[in-house]
Amino acid sequence: MINTILTTISVYFILIISMRIMGKRQLGELQASEFVIAIMLSEIATTPITNPEYPVTTALLSISALVALEYLISTLLLRSNKLKRIFYGSPAILINQGTMDIRAMKKNRIELDELLCELRLKGFSDISHINYAILEENGKLSVFPKADHAPVTAGDLKLDISDNGIAHLLILDGTVLDHNLPSVNWNRERIACELSKRKVSINDVFLLSVDDGKHVSLILKEKKQDA
Repeated sequence: MINTILTTISVYFILIISMRIMGKRQLGELQASEFVIAIMLSEIATTPITNPEYPVTTALLSISALVALEYLISTLLLRSNKLKRIFYGSPAILINQGTMDIRAMKKNRIELDELLCELRLKGFSDISHINYAILEENGKLSVFPKADHAPVTAGDLKLDISDNGIAHLLILDGTVLDHNLPSVNWNRERIACELSKRKVSINDVFLLSVDDGKHVSLILKEKKQDA
């Protein structure tokens, strides 16, 4: 039993390292070749766990070979568009300037109901409002509405709105995240000063963030809020 537990833990860390080597995108939308690699990795990884006689070193060698193969293919795809189209395919325009391309839909095996469902998920209930709909390489649908049905932006209204960027998390559940402090030019002294003005301690804080516009957002723990 101990050997099984140790093997499981070893395989777990081997897979984590392998996925990290192959890149963050492996954890998101998988292309066809990446999906095949993921299935093969899972099959190889489970063999030493289900079959104690199968050596872990053999599984490690197979996993290393697959990771090296994926890394090699990814490098080649960056240098060859033709090879990239073979492995990943190319985007397909399903709606072109407001006109539905039936041939492209049949080629990609997309039913009308499926297309309408995707449009509804994007917030469009009427297909006549769409200018372009493009089926991307990863299987996602990019939708571009006609100008008179596109969401109004601050630029359209000529509004002068400041861009506050993103919020940088500085405290989470009473713990200061020191690695995020340089992002907003803060330090622990600055945090202590801010909390002192609000009459709270670090232990009372559930979340404290500061965005690029220097706006501070503070959420206290439930016990402090109820007090």
